[in-house]
Amino acid sequence: MVDIDVRPDTAFALIQRRSEDCIHYLEGDPLSLDALDQIPRVRGTASQGVTFDTISAVPFSQLKERGFEVHDDGAKIRCIRIARHARIPVGEFLATVVDKATALDGEVQYSLDRDDYEGVIRSVIEQEIGKGEGANFVIPRTARAKIQPMGPGEALAIFRRLVRNEFGSYWNFLFYDRDRYLIGATPEKHLHVYDGTVRMNPISGTLRKDPHRLDPAQFKQDLLAFLSDAKETNELFMVVDEELKMMAKLCSTGGMVIGPLLKEMSGLVHTEYLLSGRSQGDIIDLFRGSMFAATVTGSPVENACKVIRRYEPEARRYYGSALVLIGRDVEGKEFLDSPITIRTVEIDRKGNVLFRVGGTLVRDSDPRAEVLETESKIATILASLRGAAAPMPGEPLLPRFAGDDDINETLQRRNQHLSRFWFFLQDTEEDAVEKLLGKRVTIIDNEDDFCFMMGHMLERMGCVVSVIRFSEFELDHVDADVLVVGPGPGDPNDFDNVKMRRVAELVHQLLDSGRKFLAVCLGHQLLCLRLGLKVEKKRYPFQGTQEVIDLFGSKERVGFYNTFAARHAEIPGITAAYDRETGEVHALRGRNYVSFQFHAESILTKNGYQILKGALENLIADTDMG
Repeated sequence: MVDIDVRPDTAFALIQRRSEDCIHYLEGDPLSLDALDQIPRVRGTASQGVTFDTISAVPFSQLKERGFEVHDDGAKIRCIRIARHARIPVGEFLATVVDKATALDGEVQYSLDRDDYEGVIRSVIEQEIGKGEGANFVIPRTARAKIQPMGPGEALAIFRRLVRNEFGSYWNFLFYDRDRYLIGATPEKHLHVYDGTVRMNPISGTLRKDPHRLDPAQFKQDLLAFLSDAKETNELFMVVDEELKMMAKLCSTGGMVIGPLLKEMSGLVHTEYLLSGRSQGDIIDLFRGSMFAATVTGSPVENACKVIRRYEPEARRYYGSALVLIGRDVEGKEFLDSPITIRTVEIDRKGNVLFRVGGTLVRDSDPRAEVLETESKIATILASLRGAAAPMPGEPLLPRFAGDDDINETLQRRNQHLSRFWFFLQDTEEDAVEKLLGKRVTIIDNEDDFCFMMGHMLERMGCVVSVIRFSEFELDHVDADVLVVGPGPGDPNDFDNVKMRRVAELVHQLLDSGRKFLAVCLGHQLLCLRLGLKVEKKRYPFQGTQEVIDLFGSKERVGFYNTFAARHAEIPGITAAYDRETGEVHALRGRNYVSFQFHAESILTKNGYQILKGALENLIADTDMG
């Protein structure tokens, strides 16, 4: 047996990582840090081979390191410098740790009851998604409870129940730094960096397993209906797009999308993709650039943080952020493994319990269903807090359907109309376009990292790409063959907004200068306004919508992320691609520009690479675009 007789003055962590048949016991010195760069780093090889050096709990407020808006209650990075590391077989751990009785002292108190939380969800859908502030958002429901008494023994018992009852987690974990406990069963990998390979794991879409309907045949029917549900499918595509933005920034040499995949846990089944790329960047810099996943914030992430700050009255503390395990491999190279801190409770030494649960809100979310989903997601944690007597779901069901033709076909069908570009490695020279080799392209960043996905595509074509924030862009100081007025959140008609005024001015300058440019989404809308077209709010937002359009005579399946659209009118010298029924303008070609309302760079645009390539080739050619 392994001695894990911890005391209140012992800082320690227990982690059970997916695909491992052991539990890691980590013990060491606690540190309270203000910045990621303060996390201790150890260089060189270790005598024992693969080594874990530190494990840290990073607060959500650490987003301030990226300059994003966030409630900051002074929560620190809680780090343990690891001095002792033991690997405990799962069976031995379960036999060693006493299943000490724990119980909640009173009922769980939600900050918002069901009706109030449902009202918040409606407001986010109508006032944020419905006004162009983003495609999706995550606004959790906060709850508090009390465990009495509370100490390391109780924490171990809670974790033991998670290990026994939960399956399919990326990590089951218990983190204690002598001040508070973080205990969770998180399904989602945030970031994994090992030997230059960078991986992220966007998860979205949830099938609740009804414990009264676990007949295999019924489960298969429920699963197939879930996999065919358009809302659940589009919800996942949106978070994949958002995390591809991060991957495009972090991994300059290319990567690929793998999936869709299924993840089953005790009470839920999720759909997910794996994103994999290559980078030689520093692990802390990579982690900082990944804060935090779209699945816990929304998209675009920067504006989602503003929305979170408006709708959440208090700091998130350690919800929706990440744990960070840093170590070295047998060659002494640093690696990082980081799970998202969801399905996680925070408990102080007095037994005060804090937890948050949320889901991804999209344009067609059902508010009442979202409320019920939050309650289902926390059910396993509550069962572990309340003790072993609580009823738990049964064994995994998905293994029974390994290789099932209907399920595999339904999963594969999801990829049928997605961008081919992102599903294959982009680290070869086969993508290079002769006409574009060495051409300089500057992208104006309007608060949406889609510009980095576009930049990645253009670099694969052979262009030399730079990205400049709209607030820092000066036309006279930029030497480029083509400029791109990028996408961004917001109402293009709101000229009280500093960004709208500035980007509209840049569009005006580009038109007057004759310099060649591409305008996308918000850039396209502001160009349309400048040309005299009306830009109006759509009846139904196209946030994360795929449509077949007539693009200058070619049928294309493209991805939209817009709440506003321009209305067609004939303008001499300009060619428009527009919907003949609604009059909505999808694209324009003029003397020195091309513009798209849709996102060629999105995973939702099937032939996005070819569409973008054609636009750039036409702009580079010294021909009249009208």
